[in-house]
Amino acid sequence: MSQPNSTMDTQEPTGGAPPRGTGRKRALSEDSSSSFPIYKVPKRDEERPVIAQRVGYWNESRPPQNMKEKVKANFVNAAKRASQLKDHKLLYQYKRIKPTEMRLLYISPAQSRNMDLFVSIGTIADKRVGSQNSDCQAYEALSYHWGPGPADKPVYLSGGTKEPKIGIADLILLRSLVPDYGKGQRFYVRPSLDQALRHLRHQTEMVILWVDAVCINQSDEKGEKPEQIAKMKDIYNKAERVCIWLGDGKGNGVNEKVEDRTKDFHAAMDFSREIIQLKRLEALSQDSSATKYWSDLLDLMRCSWFSRRWVIQELALARKATIHCGEKTIPWQEFADAIGLFALNFDKIRALFRSSKDDRIFSNYRNFNELEPLGAKVLVDAVTNTFRKSVDDNIFEPVFDLETLVSSLTFFESSDPRDTIYALLNISRESLSVDSQGNQVIHPPKPDYERDILEVYTDFLEWVVFTTNSLDMICRQWAMPERVKPGGRKNPTPIITLPSWIQTINKSAWGLQEQGFNGRMNGDSIVGKAGRRRYNASRGMSPVVQFGKRRRGHLNGKQNTRTQSAPSALGTVQIPRARDVAFGPERKQSPSHRLYVTGIEIGHVTWTHGPVSRSVITKDCLEKGGWKKNEEMTRVPDKLWRTLVADRNAEGENPPPWYHRAALHSMALADNNGHIACHEQLEQENTPSNKLPHIVAEYLKRVQAVTWNRKFIEGYPKAANLDPLFGLGPPDTEENDRICILFGCSVPCILRLCETNNIPYYQFVGEAYIYGRMDGEAITMMNEEDLEKNTREFVII
Repeated sequence: MSQPNSTMDTQEPTGGAPPRGTGRKRALSEDSSSSFPIYKVPKRDEERPVIAQRVGYWNESRPPQNMKEKVKANFVNAAKRASQLKDHKLLYQYKRIKPTEMRLLYISPAQSRNMDLFVSIGTIADKRVGSQNSDCQAYEALSYHWGPGPADKPVYLSGGTKEPKIGIADLILLRSLVPDYGKGQRFYVRPSLDQALRHLRHQTEMVILWVDAVCINQSDEKGEKPEQIAKMKDIYNKAERVCIWLGDGKGNGVNEKVEDRTKDFHAAMDFSREIIQLKRLEALSQDSSATKYWSDLLDLMRCSWFSRRWVIQELALARKATIHCGEKTIPWQEFADAIGLFALNFDKIRALFRSSKDDRIFSNYRNFNELEPLGAKVLVDAVTNTFRKSVDDNIFEPVFDLETLVSSLTFFESSDPRDTIYALLNISRESLSVDSQGNQVIHPPKPDYERDILEVYTDFLEWVVFTTNSLDMICRQWAMPERVKPGGRKNPTPIITLPSWIQTINKSAWGLQEQGFNGRMNGDSIVGKAGRRRYNASRGMSPVVQFGKRRRGHLNGKQNTRTQSAPSALGTVQIPRARDVAFGPERKQSPSHRLYVTGIEIGHVTWTHGPVSRSVITKDCLEKGGWKKNEEMTRVPDKLWRTLVADRNAEGENPPPWYHRAALHSMALADNNGHIACHEQLEQENTPSNKLPHIVAEYLKRVQAVTWNRKFIEGYPKAANLDPLFGLGPPDTEENDRICILFGCSVPCILRLCETNNIPYYQFVGEAYIYGRMDGEAITMMNEEDLEKNTREFVII
């Protein structure tokens, strides 16, 4: 059998050699290399018996500790230990690999999980890996959450190096700081990876694994890291399977009180295989004796792994995948089907939660009235539709563009905010050289971890504006928040305060995933999903923008003729330029924070009410919309009911004709104060004594999704002889804020006029719904001369 082109890229230390009979050849010296035999990948679809011993942290309860003192002591000891490890060459040192190569982790077998981890790291040519050819090395890829805790768990390199020859005084110090120095060269990993490696290690067979934290030199952010990240699409798709590590069920080990949920989660995994037997599903979804299993399954779906942004591509690219939680293993497809069936029957299951007297189960009823913030559900939906695959699971075409992925997968987080973009590049349609119609693809900026978060986000926004001819992305809440403190290697750039025109995830409907578990935070996006415009407030005019000091319309060395094009009605008229804004050091902002954008102001805010709490529409808001409670009214004014639903249904289509009838019925639900409490009405929907008509319930759900935490606003129009403007604005809207139409943006925006050093500029407050101004009416109301006169450039910071 021919051998893969595989070499050791490290010196191999003495001590703790792998068991005999593994077929491994040892390197003789640091400069020599050897070929690895081709190993088979062990089966994982079935559970394997493992000798479990209660030794060390693996299976013992963790005692409470003073975390502040512990972190401080660990930091001091780690610094001293790192110095000794470096001085005596006991730390694994990466050697630069070619762009056409990758590393694999060869894990030696062990009889119990508490035994030391011994591995080898081999470098192998990309063309020599995969399970499709018998001459290639098959391997598995690990998908896991890096998790909290320091990288202080040792993994030893198999092979042979001599003990360091040092003086007695130095040896005493080495022994005190590195008592296991005799085991030779090693690297250190975090607790989560340590657990995963121990559980995936086989008793008798070598395990070949690709792990991002080990197989990529994470410190080489300029060279190797972006090169390897660019080919993760092939790395995960070539793997025999992707092993998904959810943890051991004992919590993250950081909080002082760590709850052991191992039995609950193992039972939930068994239950997931039971509910996919469709003949039993209907009974289980209404069986009170199954309530705890449903609740435990929901808790398992809240595992931190489901919040990671990188898992989207890792799973979407997998040919096969298995879920691992401690000792329990099940195929991913079965678990994914169970999640889908859970979501389909959620209303019935939630009713079981409501009847439970268990506080934990009842909290799942209280916190989850919708499954939208649940990353597990979003992940299953996304992965199912991310790629078109061939019969043998080879990927041949991604479905979604990068803008759609970034703006729709907001629940998923990453330790590095720049990965908000970079983690999705490989699964976007732009990863192809040509699209399905054969057109050349304009690629987004490549990963560059030397650029700060503002530069990365601005690169992305500029690319979106250029490729879509739309400014809608500044209205979407898509960005990971900026860091609040330095983070060492993972954050080598200075702390950056993001400008207001980059909207962060915490302002979205459900916020960050952990926030969403406590219920809805804001209303749904008015501007809607990427790639499909719901409105046309700027009447199809192209955006005229400039990001900071970048040359107008310049992107990746190409002249952008789309974003610099002026509205056709303006002809060659010179748009008034706003003066540059000077910043003092106290603002922590720079010229890069400026967005120059052209548009018109249509009015200013004269009245606000809210933010709307739990979608309670007060009497004042109803009356501002034209409702007169004390008069007999046979219809709800269009201005009111269309505003309450943003004149669209949940899918972004025109509202159905029965919305008006449902709105009229909902007015009868007003309380003694004249308020309509949508949330409370929907909570009582399933009670026999207060059963709502179906169309009224659907209407109220839409009102709730639109108005939640938004402010009702009224504005004084800039043009004379017009009725007051009425609509919905962001929760931060204040009186005297400007209501504007920015060219290239499909919805009106709220801007706040500010001033620094007597020079005016604007802050972007957010998107708005303004009745009667959503489809270009503000533009068509003006003749060409008035449009030219009112068009100006805004400097938004």
